[in-house]
Amino acid sequence: MTALSRCGCTPPGDEQLYQTARLIIIGEIIRIVIEDYVQHLSGYNFKLKFDPTLMFGSTFQYGNRIALEFAQLYHWHPLMPDSFFIDGDEIQYPQFLFNSSVLLNHGVDKLIHAFTRQHAGQIGGGYNMNAAVTKVAANTIRESRHSRIQPFNQYRKRFHLTPYTSFRQFTDDEEMIQTLEEMYGDIDALEFYPGLLLEKTRPGAIFGQSMVEMGAPFSLKGLMGNAICAPHYWKPSTFGGQVGFDLVNSATLQKLVCLNTKTCPYVAFQVPPADFDEQKHAREPYSEL
Repeated sequence: MTALSRCGCTPPGDEQLYQTARLIIIGEIIRIVIEDYVQHLSGYNFKLKFDPTLMFGSTFQYGNRIALEFAQLYHWHPLMPDSFFIDGDEIQYPQFLFNSSVLLNHGVDKLIHAFTRQHAGQIGGGYNMNAAVTKVAANTIRESRHSRIQPFNQYRKRFHLTPYTSFRQFTDDEEMIQTLEEMYGDIDALEFYPGLLLEKTRPGAIFGQSMVEMGAPFSLKGLMGNAICAPHYWKPSTFGGQVGFDLVNSATLQKLVCLNTKTCPYVAFQVPPADFDEQKHAREPYSEL
């Protein structure tokens, strides 16, 4: 369901209306990313809230710039499982990557049902990148060296984290300790990207301390830095009026999915508990027409 129809705008033909719909979608995405996605991944005990007015009294730079370090940090290919189970089919990487027919053949409903019931891979700690995407890691390291990015420990200091003094402090894996000592010689020589992906994970988490404490600020700064969050634009008129503004301010991951599926499935960034009752939690799709 398009933002154009949901905000009650007139039929296609007016470019300004399409721009308004586009801004509504951008606002909804930012809210969902902060309040659902970043909230889940951060593991923070406090509730994140998308409220641009919190920044209005401070000096803040709005724009679409992104740091190279954040672009590298966000290569989360280990997050994907080794194969994908969709509607009774097990799909391997060669059949899944860059293959839109998976979506066309199975449909959104079945993909959502499958993806919310399969555990993701662990990003930190190493040994979890499928062979089909290891070239991504290799290219990232090449880019890092070409750009002369500072070592991992330097970024630990920059984000007010205590730098590691040894590889044994960095990881508990004996084989990894030996390999890193042979490759780098000293913990201060460890590169930025390998450091993020090999650092020992927090208890019950999918990555280590550095990924969270560096990634979350990078992410929130980029999201809140979008031009629509600036005082000049964060108002109802930017989104076609109060109705459009309300759509942005009420967006959730659950609503996004249920506006675009025939049924309203279980939607979350974690798998349902073992005793989850599908029928009990079934609901009608959302409608904002």
